[in-house]
Amino acid sequence: MNYDKLMDELAQDIREKKIIPFVGAGMSRNLGLPEWEVLMAKVAEDLDIDPDILALHGDFLQIAEYHIICHGGSKNRISKIIDRNLRSIEVDIGASKVHKCLIDMSFPKIYTTNFDEMIEMAFRYHGVPYCVIATLDDILNAPDNGTQIVKFHGTLDLDETLVISETDYHNRLDMEGPLDIKLRADLLGKTVLFLGYSFRDLNIRYMWSKLFRVMQANCKAYMVTMKPNYVFETIYGKKGMKFICLDSDNFSADFTEFMQDLRDRVLQK
Repeated sequence: MNYDKLMDELAQDIREKKIIPFVGAGMSRNLGLPEWEVLMAKVAEDLDIDPDILALHGDFLQIAEYHIICHGGSKNRISKIIDRNLRSIEVDIGASKVHKCLIDMSFPKIYTTNFDEMIEMAFRYHGVPYCVIATLDDILNAPDNGTQIVKFHGTLDLDETLVISETDYHNRLDMEGPLDIKLRADLLGKTVLFLGYSFRDLNIRYMWSKLFRVMQANCKAYMVTMKPNYVFETIYGKKGMKFICLDSDNFSADFTEFMQDLRDRVLQK
């Protein structure tokens, strides 16, 4: 299917409220936030270990788990390191065109695996009502109006909600937590739109395995990619994922143009 046909199909699904976006770190890349590699380097420094040396002994999930174990099983210290480094960056959220486009498309629900608060900040800046969902209480007390921003990997304000270590990921695969049950209900008759993820992002493979378990034969999704990857497209295309490949050498400009194009198609009468 060509680009225009895919975009028109996606825009129609958005107008009919059939799409649930899943937002990854790429959505905030233009705002200058530190990438996960940088944050994990700060975690390694807190362990008095050279980040390059520690990287030889485990991936990011294992490094996070090692830090948690070294601090008595508490996530408080690693949460504060990440929080401090994310919030230390001055952000002009009003200048983020991709966040404005996300808001303009009026999604009832937005899922995110990000720990940053850029989506919430954008909703506040533009005066659009929203609520954050990270716990069972949040689900039970969610207001009827406004977009639900579901922090699927937790929030830095509540250490116990964080999905940050290898064990956290494994524990969530059972799909029995409050947010997992909510996801199952929200996905009925819906299609997922992955924004701001890369082929090498563990979150994509992890999230797709969860979604496929929930939706099985009815699993449908769109993924926006910067470059083609025929291995990934063959594997996941057979399972219901459609790819909108921008074939881009300039992430910032091309992803912004994509979001504006999609928003314009959604809003056209």
